[in-house]
This record gives sequence, C-alpha cells and structure tokens, in this order.
Amino acid sequence: MIMDLFSVTVMTAIVALTAAGIFVVETLRRRDTGAGRLWAVGYLCGTATTFAYISWASGIGGAVAIAIGNASFALTPAFIWLGNRRFNDRPITWSSVTVAVLAVATFLAAVIRVPVDGSWGGWPVMVVTIVGLFAAGGVEALRRPMGRVGNARLFALVLLAAAVYYAARLVAFLVDGPDGEFFTAWFGSVSANIATVVLTMVAVVVTSILRSTKSATHRFEWLSENGVAADGVMLTGTYRDALRDVAERASWRQELLSVVVVGIDGMEEMAAAFGSDAADELAAQWRRSVRRHAPASAFVGEDGDATLSVCVVSSTAAEARRQAAAIYRGCIDDLAGNPTGLLPIVGIGVALTETVGYEPETLLNAARAAAVRASRSLEASVLFGGIEDGGPARE
Repeated sequence: MIMDLFSVTVMTAIVALTAAGIFVVETLRRRDTGAGRLWAVGYLCGTATTFAYISWASGIGGAVAIAIGNASFALTPAFIWLGNRRFNDRPITWSSVTVAVLAVATFLAAVIRVPVDGSWGGWPVMVVTIVGLFAAGGVEALRRPMGRVGNARLFALVLLAAAVYYAARLVAFLVDGPDGEFFTAWFGSVSANIATVVLTMVAVVVTSILRSTKSATHRFEWLSENGVAADGVMLTGTYRDALRDVAERASWRQELLSVVVVGIDGMEEMAAAFGSDAADELAAQWRRSVRRHAPASAFVGEDGDATLSVCVVSSTAAEARRQAAAIYRGCIDDLAGNPTGLLPIVGIGVALTETVGYEPETLLNAARAAAVRASRSLEASVLFGGIEDGGPARE
C-alpha cells in the first residue's frame, strides 16, 4: 500500500486533534493552570501545524500557510519544554522570551525563503529550532524532581528520540537534498508524519499521568531526596522513625510527650470546584502554617494525604493544649489571608503519653480520632484523644 502525503497529513491531523482535544478538555475540567496548561497549548500548536500543512497541500495559503505550520511546529516542543520547567517549579520568563524569538525567526525564514526555494524554504531553520527545543525538553524532564518519576524518564526518552530523529533528518536533507531517494524513503514527509503520530500518542499519555502525579495531596513526597519535603515537612517514613526514637527516649525519663495531628477537610471538593492549582496553593499554605506555628523543638511530618503530625515534649497537659491552640490559630489566620479566598475546615487532635502510653502508633491513632471529632465539632477546635481512641484506625 502506497500512502500519499495528503492522506498521511489528514491522518496525522485526526490523531493530533483527538489527542489534543482530550488533553485540553481534561485541562479545562481540572482548571489546571500549571504545567498541564502549557502542555495543552503545545498540543494545540501541533494541531495547528497539521491544519496549516493540509491547507498548503490543498493549494491554499502558499508561503504563509507553510510559515504558520513551521512556526506552530516549533512551538509544540517549545511549550512542552516550558511545561516541564513549570512542572519542576523553575522560572519560565526568559525561556518564554527565547521561545518567542525562535518562533518569529522560524516564521520569517519560511516567508522569505519559500518563494525562492519552494515548499522546503526555511525548513532547516525550523528543524534546528525543534531539535534544540526537543533536546531541552528531554533534559528538563530528567531534572529532579520531575526526573524522580518513572514516566518522566519515558517522556524524556521520547523527546530526546525526536531530537535525534530530526537531527538525522536535517543531515540527510543537507547531504541528499529534499528530492534524493534516501531522504524521500527514510526521512520524507510521510515518515515524518508517522513519527509525529507516535510521538503525539506517547506524549499525551505520559503527560496525563505526570499531571495526575502532581496533585494537591501528593505533590510533596516526590519533591524530596532526603526524607524531608521541599517545604521542610518530614515525609511519613522519616517522621515515624523520629517519633519512635523520641517516644522511646521519653519513656526512659517518663517525660510527657504530646502528638498533635492537624487535619483539613474539603480539599477534594475545593479542587473540583476551583481547580487543582487553588487546592495546591491552599495545601502548601496549610503545611507552611503548621510548620511555622509549631514549637521550635517539635518534629513536623506528614501523616496521610490531608493530615500533618507534630511531636513535641510538653511539661503539662495544659501546655500541650496551648501549643495545639497556637497551631490552630496560626493556621486559621494564615489560611484566611490566602489569595485563593478559600478556607477549609481545620481540626486538631492531641494525644498525651500520660493518657495512652508511649507506643507511637497508639499515640497517632488517638490524635487522629480526636482531630476527626474536632473537625466535626462546632464547640471545640482542639480535642484530646483518650485510650479508647488508641486502637487501629477506623474508617
């Protein structure tokens, strides 16, 4: 079966439009304003590329259609690169300026050279641009913290493979010419469209997974390299080890140890109503507030998706209550001034070793149960957990 250029271009357009449409709809549904939005724009640029080339293949637009297609093609890996940088929480201001300059240069090269060299006019400038941008996107995907995610490494491999393919295509073009048998057979427009289809399908799947990885309640663990998240809060395993050690040493001296669990409710509903970025900002503010208002000698760590735990040595039960109340007031004050304008329900539970003993899991279970009751109570924001709460966690 022999595939003509127009048919393959239409096939590529259908695949790109379908994939981009699914990703964009999901981006709008999630109200994603981070890396997902930049990736979505990249896929839309890919769709614009195919339609521009279809227009040219149909005899519409001439040099301008080719120039639009080339510039849109250059913007596809450009926005993927920018999305990767945003995913890694790296600045994109100067990167965006670079992208704009390269896109304009690609457009002007086609407008100037197509009337002179034909449909391939300005094509080398475009390929040099996309090779650099694909390579930059692949390298960025390997940077930590994004590089810690297995799917990001697959994404980097795809982007780097695209850079190698187009670099080889450029070499073949310069050596053999656009009408050469070798170039036409291995690197012509038909094979390039097929490569684009494969790249698009893999990229959409991987970026969808990556976007889900960085959610409001799970975005902190993958940022860590040493057991402590980027915002200074201990990860669950690190915190449990520290709590176990402190509880054991406190039991030797019979010192009073308190475990304070701070929980928030309503994050999933807020993410659904106002978008994942608003929920991200709220979760980040809450974590910073707990860490800021906890005693300086306390350990602050994760204890589930929407709870943090604070371990602190207290001289009396009254002091433990004052410490927990200070955390509560600090969280409410900070969250009330959050730019999102959202205020989740905060509940704090406290477990004392003089009440439930020095077993870490028993302390955590008692504090968790008290935090749940506090979040549902209209009369108290800080509650103590008793021995009846110290058993295994209940649904």
